[in-house]
Amino acid sequence: MPINYKKYPPNWNEIRERILKRANNKCEFCDVENYSVVWRNDVPVKVVLTIAHLDHDETNWNVKDERLAALCQRCHLTYDIPEKKKRRRSKKAISDLFQS
Repeated sequence: MPINYKKYPPNWNEIRERILKRANNKCEFCDVENYSVVWRNDVPVKVVLTIAHLDHDETNWNVKDERLAALCQRCHLTYDIPEKKKRRRSKKAISDLFQS
C-alpha cells in the first residue's frame, strides 16, 4: 500500500535518515541489510527498509525516535498484523451499526 506522505511531518526524510543511521542501515528486528537481496520461496526479493511507527500513530508529528524503528518489509508487516486486525474489527463494528 502506498504511503500517504500528507500524514507525515514535513521533515520525514530527515527523520527517516536518522533512524536508518541509528539502525546501521539494517532491520532492527532481524538484522537484514537495506537494499540487500534475500530469497523467499525460491524468489529473490529486494529488501527496502521502512520506518515503522511502533505506536501505530503515523499522524503523531512529535513522535520520539525510540517509538520508530527501521524494519524490513517482512518484519514491518508482521509487527503491524495485530493493529491491522484491530482496525478491521473496528471498521466492521462501525459498518454494522449502520446496516439495517
